[in-house]
Amino acid sequence: MANKYKKKREVRNKSKDWLTDYYQTGREWEKDNRRRREEAGEKEEKGLRNLNSFELGCIVIIVLALIGMFIKYFLLGHGFWTTGI
Repeated sequence: MANKYKKKREVRNKSKDWLTDYYQTGREWEKDNRRRREEAGEKEEKGLRNLNSFELGCIVIIVLALIGMFIKYFLLGHGFWTTGI
């Protein structure tokens, strides 16, 4: 009966907190940068030039993985439907 009145511990999702904080901080920085550029009269660049190093690194990794998959499955002949290495 003693366990009936025991207070339950609150569970926190720390990775969710970290990701949402990272996302919100990035949005705030982007708003500040956009406001500063508008005040200075600079033109906003679009495309890959606006990416930070982390985002650019992710894109490079994805492109390299796609190239590797293309080479493995189409050039080497080890497709999805064949057996072997």
